[in-house]
Amino acid sequence: MGDPTEREPERMVADGPASAETPPRGLTHQWISRAQQCRARLEQRRGIGFLVRSARRYSQIEGRHLSLVIALNLFVAVIPIIILGYALLEAFNPHRSFGVVVVNAFHLTGSTARLVEDTFTTASSGKSAALSISIISLLITGFDVSATVQLAYARAFAVTPLSGLHKYLRGAAWLIVLLAVTGGGLALRYLIVGRSAWAVVVAVPAYLLLQFAFFIVTPRLLLDLPFRWRDLARGAGVSTGAAVVVNAVSSFELHSWLSAYGHAYGTFGVGLGLIAYVSIVALFWVWVAAVMGVYWEERAGSSAVAAMHELSTEVSRS
Repeated sequence: MGDPTEREPERMVADGPASAETPPRGLTHQWISRAQQCRARLEQRRGIGFLVRSARRYSQIEGRHLSLVIALNLFVAVIPIIILGYALLEAFNPHRSFGVVVVNAFHLTGSTARLVEDTFTTASSGKSAALSISIISLLITGFDVSATVQLAYARAFAVTPLSGLHKYLRGAAWLIVLLAVTGGGLALRYLIVGRSAWAVVVAVPAYLLLQFAFFIVTPRLLLDLPFRWRDLARGAGVSTGAAVVVNAVSSFELHSWLSAYGHAYGTFGVGLGLIAYVSIVALFWVWVAAVMGVYWEERAGSSAVAAMHELSTEVSRS
């Protein structure tokens, strides 16, 4: 049978550390309560409050998942269209290829610049076949970009998303605006390279105005709801300022990524660098949706928000 006194120390040793390492349940609830109170205090501060609120809204709308879907579809469908567009423009300007635009936009030099230009030189050959493939990919996955962004805005504004043909028509219109804004931004960055200071003075306000117009029109275009412009202006202004910072940081980082990936993997590395850049853009878009939703709710007021929620349900059903 064995001596019970021999088993008693084992039981005491087993029980002792467990009780010492396991915190009381009440202490865990206190930590959670303190964390919630700290977050509530941070949300009330003017300087950092919108960051905390937008981060919480980003998490509530499953921003990471939506960003991943947007980035994948954006790289597969939209980037080839932009490359082919610049390839078609080479008929009018031989120095206007996508590779040259990327080199100038991200200030690439040396072997990295030559590698990027060589990567996209073949885009001008076989335009008809490449264009047909790109259009098919745009029809299959490109509209998913606008549909996913539309879902992100609907969740961020807590309204009912559109459905049916209306959804895809609105998404197609937004996609055209996106391509125009992207092309316009790249063109402005290309034009100021090697120009005088006056060109920079003109290009910078034009770029800011272009970004602001895109952000303020996106909720009304994607959701088809009569948001008041003044209720969207603050969120669009914050998003425009953030866009400048994101573009500046990503341009610097992409310069490093293209150099590192290019030297390691050649033309495939250039693609990896572009994928990283597109991923940052997708994360930023979904974050902008969260910011716009948070600021709109604060500016419009509870009664206007409730009325817009009811109207969105009626629009979706119709």
